[in-house]
Amino acid sequence: MKQSGYFEMPEKRCYIDKNQKETIIYQNQMLHYGLYTPDPRKAPWTSIPWHWHDEFEFGHVVGGSILYKTNHHEFILQKGDGIFINSGTLHYLQPLESVETVALYTQFFDHSFLAGYPGSIYDVKYITPVEETKSLDAVPLYQSSKKDAEFLHKLQQCETISLKKEPFFELRIRSIFSELWETVYSWTKDQKHRKQAYDSVEDERIKQMLSVIQERYSEKLTVADLAATAHISERECYRIFRNILGSTPGSFIELVRLQKAKELLRYTNKSILEIALETGFGTSSYFCKLFKASHHITPNQYRKGNIM
Repeated sequence: MKQSGYFEMPEKRCYIDKNQKETIIYQNQMLHYGLYTPDPRKAPWTSIPWHWHDEFEFGHVVGGSILYKTNHHEFILQKGDGIFINSGTLHYLQPLESVETVALYTQFFDHSFLAGYPGSIYDVKYITPVEETKSLDAVPLYQSSKKDAEFLHKLQQCETISLKKEPFFELRIRSIFSELWETVYSWTKDQKHRKQAYDSVEDERIKQMLSVIQERYSEKLTVADLAATAHISERECYRIFRNILGSTPGSFIELVRLQKAKELLRYTNKSILEIALETGFGTSSYFCKLFKASHHITPNQYRKGNIM
């Protein structure tokens, strides 16, 4: 079995397993809340691949503009805008301009942060209903909207409190998020009134196929292999990839291989040939050709400059 991969978040390395599930690394395991911030000492990021996590997420764009994609929606957020990502939502991020100008603050927390413990009245009445409303995958927050601006201001308060870490900062952040959660909970009621169709089976199928790609990306992986994993036809496999990821299965496999290659270039001293073989490209010449076509520099230039 292949080792699952890391990808670069703005301020630290985060772990994604073979099912594309991200493990959020909390600084304090007794406090399941975390703030991820840009680190100017590290290389700018180009994109964050498709992934999901159990935690709820609030993103806040503090520089440039970012494209957020989920299985069912696509949003472009400018500096000052934000977004809510529900637990279990498969999503993808991509900067839309020079990576040096793009910056993102992200706050994560799980049930225990607001509910205390599983099965508590707070959990059953207010937290779990949000998580179970799968059609509520993401909600954009625009600074141009007066209502959203108030929400975003409170998110920024939490960011400031978290960074300063003054006495009682944990209680202050929890208090603000408890207040914000009333609005989040109201979104689930709005969603139920809209009665939008949501195909949970399709979501599970794409997660199964992504798991196979993460586990076997270095092999000669075919569409038939992916389709068999999800117990669907090859035609249905193509349709799901196009509808959800905006890509063909083959193009997505290539994208994953290039991402793995970038990790090896950045974090190991392996040769270009070794990396080409390990990531399934077969030859160094073919790997270099695809890498340059995708990133406009050679693998060696990327390794020396570490700029993407």
